[in-house]
Amino acid sequence: MKSLVVGIVLAVSGSAADRWIEYRIGPFHVISNAGDKAAREKLNQIEQFRYALGTELGKIGMGKDGLVTVWPIDLVLFASQREYLAHAPGKPFIEGGSATLSAWTGDTALPREWLRALARLLIDENAGRMPDAIETALCDLFSTIKVNNTKVSLGAPLPEGELQKDRMRAWAKMQMLATLPDYSGKLRVYLNNMQQNGDEAVAVRNAFDLTPAKIEVQLDAYIRAGKFEAAPVGGEPLDPNRDFPEKVLDMAVVQGLFAELAAGGKNFPPDSARGLVEKDTRAALELAIKANPRWGEPHFRLAALETNSIGKIKDLKEAAALDPRNASYWQGLAEAQAAANLYDDAAKSWSQAEHAAADEAERARIHIAKMALDAARADFTEAEKKRRAEEAAHDLERVKRAAAAEVHAAEAAANARLNAGKGGYQKPVEWWDDPSGEKVEGKLTRVDCLNGPLRLTIQKDGGAAVKVAVRDLKKLTVNGANEARFGCGVAKPARKIRLVYEAKPDAKLGTLGDVLVVEFP
Repeated sequence: MKSLVVGIVLAVSGSAADRWIEYRIGPFHVISNAGDKAAREKLNQIEQFRYALGTELGKIGMGKDGLVTVWPIDLVLFASQREYLAHAPGKPFIEGGSATLSAWTGDTALPREWLRALARLLIDENAGRMPDAIETALCDLFSTIKVNNTKVSLGAPLPEGELQKDRMRAWAKMQMLATLPDYSGKLRVYLNNMQQNGDEAVAVRNAFDLTPAKIEVQLDAYIRAGKFEAAPVGGEPLDPNRDFPEKVLDMAVVQGLFAELAAGGKNFPPDSARGLVEKDTRAALELAIKANPRWGEPHFRLAALETNSIGKIKDLKEAAALDPRNASYWQGLAEAQAAANLYDDAAKSWSQAEHAAADEAERARIHIAKMALDAARADFTEAEKKRRAEEAAHDLERVKRAAAAEVHAAEAAANARLNAGKGGYQKPVEWWDDPSGEKVEGKLTRVDCLNGPLRLTIQKDGGAAVKVAVRDLKKLTVNGANEARFGCGVAKPARKIRLVYEAKPDAKLGTLGDVLVVEFP
């Protein structure tokens, strides 16, 4: 009978171990076989963590719903260390096909490195870029969080030697600002200013009405005193036993999670959002956008496939808006805008890329690329100025031609009226039809007064210059005037002239012939 009881107990225990339950709130999913209490306590801890960090980052209240994540965060909570070690991902968080994945045990507190990684993830996906030292200090501060139901405290001392000297000083500064009453109520103002422009002097003045130097003096005294004590922070009003919906999971779902933990973020189910993006086709990328509308990467990859500049810019804007801390998205947008000659927009995108840079090396690289844009912008501006000037000249010439056409039309109409009733208008016979000879029309550009004859240089309309001789002005026929008069030298300005000449080349004079008839129209 005793062995039967033991067998029943073992069977129940084995059944319970295989019973996986999912608990949810916000972006967090705890999938656990570690029992109801352990799962609810872990979920409460990380939800209170999210709430407290969101408060300090200014993401709680005034219509703001708190910190969000691009992906759901699935924490697989194992009943034992042995089970956990069989599926341990090797680092706090890894990429899954449709979620960010993590794993731990139900009977052990979440380690500080895990909490630091959670803080980093939430900052990356919700806050504007701040200097790395400040973001790291904020992660170190929140690694000390303690949660007991709705009671939350922050800033407990770190073990000696856990952090290097510079990082320890940055943590001490953040701990001082978060826990001392003179500063704690204004920490969110300080962090908001740092997110906006990264200017420490502005942030310290606006938040604490001090200078950075004064803060550093007070920090030195605080570190020498060495009294780092945790301080209470406002917790989220929730009941872990009531506010976390639960659902029993099918083992096929759990086995799928195990498979993704084993993959270590290196391959994904083909129909998951990340699996679809790996296919890198337009159809797959559009499905990935539907699968996770908060993810910028599918939009960025669609832009690479787009040949239309308007469509490319649209996709890149979507990517940058969804992931504003991704400098490569902003740089891609800036380059696409510059290629479309949208230089004002490109300059703004380059500035966003600079602000989003993760470190000084990336920021310097982006700044150099931005300077190249400035040079291209100057060339484009000069070309546009020249183009507009040419267009204005063409427009002016068009107006002149139109006005001349109107004048000619008016003259023709007037002539028609004058000849009405006189047998109709007769087109006049061109003057050069008689006498016979070679005809030239152009501009008189020069008159050479030689010993007796004159040599005229005529620049033909649309042709080369022609030189002809006037042997005797008295024998020259002049149409429309009694006589022709010529001034020696270069004609200023050149006069319009029509003439007929007899082709008699004169090698000595360098002329083609002798002028018979001349007219100045």
